[in-house]
Amino acid sequence: MGLTPEQQRKIDENRRKALERLKQKGFNTNHISSRISKPDNLPSTSEKNTSNGIKLTDEQRKKIDANRQKALEKIRQKQQNFRDASANQNPSLVKEVSSTTGAVATKSFDGIRPSIQKSSYIDYDLSTMKDSKGGFISGDPSTSNKQEKTFDEWREEQRIVRDLPPPMDLENAIKCYECGSFELNQKLYDVFKCRVCKRCEKDIPDKYSLLTKTECREDYFLTDPELRDDSILPHMEKPNPHGTFNRMQLYLRYQVEKFAFKKWGGAEGLDAEWQRREEQKIKRRDKKYENKMKEMRKKTRAEEYNRRLREGKYNEHKHEWSNELVGGKNEDGLDVVKRRCIDCGFELEEVVI
Repeated sequence: MGLTPEQQRKIDENRRKALERLKQKGFNTNHISSRISKPDNLPSTSEKNTSNGIKLTDEQRKKIDANRQKALEKIRQKQQNFRDASANQNPSLVKEVSSTTGAVATKSFDGIRPSIQKSSYIDYDLSTMKDSKGGFISGDPSTSNKQEKTFDEWREEQRIVRDLPPPMDLENAIKCYECGSFELNQKLYDVFKCRVCKRCEKDIPDKYSLLTKTECREDYFLTDPELRDDSILPHMEKPNPHGTFNRMQLYLRYQVEKFAFKKWGGAEGLDAEWQRREEQKIKRRDKKYENKMKEMRKKTRAEEYNRRLREGKYNEHKHEWSNELVGGKNEDGLDVVKRRCIDCGFELEEVVI
C-alpha cells in the first residue's frame, strides 16, 4: 500500500525536526541524514511516485536534490562550528562525542551535555589574578600602605616636644621660677603658662604635680562648670588609662590650690568646708539608719499582729473586770458602781438596787 503525498510530507517534516534536535544536542548528523534520506526498507521517491501514479520531471528531481544538498551542507557547517568552539575548551570531549555519535544516534543522550555555543566570552588569565580576601584586610605586605604606622610609633611621635630656640636676649629671656634655668618644660608652658623646668617639676611635686578632675572635685570641692572653664583653670587631656570613653583631664596643683583657697577663704576655710560636709554626711547616714529602723519596727509589729491573727488569738475577746468602784449617782438619783476591763479598758456602769 503506497503513501499519499500528504503522509509523505508529514514524514519528511518529522525527519527534519528530528535532525534539528540532534544537531542542537551536538551530534554529527551527516551519516544520520544520509541513512534517513534513503533508507533500505523504504521505496525510493521515484518508485513511490510511480506506484502512486505521480511522475516527476527531471527538472523537479534536480531541484529537490539541490535543496536536500543545501540543507545537509548547512547542518555540516553548524556542526563544524560547534566542534571548533568545543575544541578550545575541552578537546577530549569533542573526540568522545564525535567517536560515539554513531553509537548513540538512536538512543537518548544521558551523558554530559556539551557547553552552549557562545559567540562572545571573557577570557581570564588566572595566573595573574590575586586574592583580595573578599574586600577585607589583606595580609600581603605589598598592598599595604607604606605610610601606615604602628601604635607605638605614633605614641612616640606624640611624646616628642619641640624645644624652644636658644634665647637671644638673656636678660629678658623666659626663665624657670625656681632655679632660673632656660630649659623650660614646653608642654607645661604651652598649656598652663607655667615657667618651670623638668628638674624642678620632679623635685617639687607638691606644687607642680598634675591632678585629675576627680581629685579636684573631691579634695578641693570644685564644681564641673568651674573645671570646664579654661579661663579659670586650664587643663590638658590625655588618653584615659582605665579604658573609658572620656579622656583624662589634668590640672596643675598650685593653680587648683590658688583658686580653691580664693573660693573658700584660705586653707582654714577649706578645712572648715570639709568638716561641714563630713558632719552632713554623718547626719544623712544616721537619718537613713533611723528610717530603716522605723521601717523594720513597723514590719515587726505588723508581722506579730498577723501571726496572732493567724493563730486565732484575736477571734474572741473576754473581758476581765476589775473590782467595783463607787461611781456616785446617775441622773435618776440612783447609786451606781463602775467596772473596767483590764485588757481593753472598757468601762461598765451598774445600778445598785
